[in-house]
Amino acid sequence: MPISVKESINWPGAGLTADTPKVTGDDRFGFDESAGTAWVLDGATDLGPFRLFNQFESDAAWIAEFLNRELMSHPPKSDLRAYFGDILAAVRKRAEKKSQVDIETAPRETWPIASGMWMWHTDDVTSFVRSGDCVALIRTPDGKTEVLTKHEQSDLEARTSRELNAMSPEDRMAGLRKIRATQNTDPQHVLLGLSPQGVDTLVIETRNLPEGSHILIMSDGLWRIVDPYGMMSAEQMMDEALSDGVEHLARLMRKFEKAESQDAAARIKKSDDACGVLIEIRSLLAS
Repeated sequence: MPISVKESINWPGAGLTADTPKVTGDDRFGFDESAGTAWVLDGATDLGPFRLFNQFESDAAWIAEFLNRELMSHPPKSDLRAYFGDILAAVRKRAEKKSQVDIETAPRETWPIASGMWMWHTDDVTSFVRSGDCVALIRTPDGKTEVLTKHEQSDLEARTSRELNAMSPEDRMAGLRKIRATQNTDPQHVLLGLSPQGVDTLVIETRNLPEGSHILIMSDGLWRIVDPYGMMSAEQMMDEALSDGVEHLARLMRKFEKAESQDAAARIKKSDDACGVLIEIRSLLAS
């Protein structure tokens, strides 16, 4: 096996406007050690005036679940953009069958979307495909740490959150719905979901990672440890993941989130769903 999954976690957080307990949450993760793939998916909280799918806890959970199932059931191929195009087409086809309303005529703020981080290690090359604000931390055996994420996202989200939190609840929801519609229609901002344009905005990168390298892929709910909470640096987060585990990190974060001294204005939700997968690159000879 080209990779070994050392640990994984999926810890639902709170709802959009209240600490409503969740059952599955809106995040998903998956992996196939024999294929060398692993991924995390972060379904964005429902904002529409009505639901499209009632089979799941939320439409966000629905889109993350079925993206997850398609990734699990379809082995990767060398043309990664075409591969993800097939994944999105399959999810859209399923959505057209299962939605309570016609997908094409539904308001775009009702279309569920997800961020994602996907990796594939094969032939000594590790490919990363990301959409939205999921994160990968890479630690090579020489101790160097690299962060793969949408680096400009943090300041933008903090500014947007402050603006929205200063509004009335009605205006805040209207603002959030406007953003969601943009994420389903603007060719520069479409994420993974029901629009085929989501494949065009994928960021695809490759790295030559030696045996013994470690990768922590995560949704932005777990990345809050670094940004915006500042509990530790990316390097320290990777150190603790390797020494004490990913669940340990998540427990530290949830404890921090219960504190009253946080800057809540910089976040829409007090706590978010958090998932992560810790992976080690293995030698093919050891498989």
